[in-house]
Amino acid sequence: METQAGQPPSPDEAKRTLHELGRDESAVRYPPLPQWFFLAMAALVAGLALAQLLESSDSSRATFALAVVAVVLASRYWLNRDGVSWASARFTDMLPFVLGILGTFAASAVIAATTGASWVWIVAAALAGAFVIRTGRTYRREFGE
Repeated sequence: METQAGQPPSPDEAKRTLHELGRDESAVRYPPLPQWFFLAMAALVAGLALAQLLESSDSSRATFALAVVAVVLASRYWLNRDGVSWASARFTDMLPFVLGILGTFAASAVIAATTGASWVWIVAAALAGAFVIRTGRTYRREFGE
């Protein structure tokens, strides 16, 4: 927004400019993402939980492979997409999601280790996948499709 030389913008002009800048920042930080993105990420997160049911060496390889696919998918469609180079999300916005997923995995690991109930990883897969889908639904409602 241009102002005449030496004159500051009016309060209304400044307010509109700040609102537009905030909207532009949000569009870069939180782009509209397709539904398939969240479904794919839910499948990958569920797969990470189910990989814990495999033998130790196979589990490590499967976990690594699934994590690499998730990172590539996230970087391609969210962080480093066409027209944007390495967008950065606010960590505080992501904290509930990260804690939910990590909490599910940590609780499952403790339960499986202390009780020997490996079936808990099936429950963890369902919970973590559902958490990603629910987060995706909320994200798409807030930031567009």
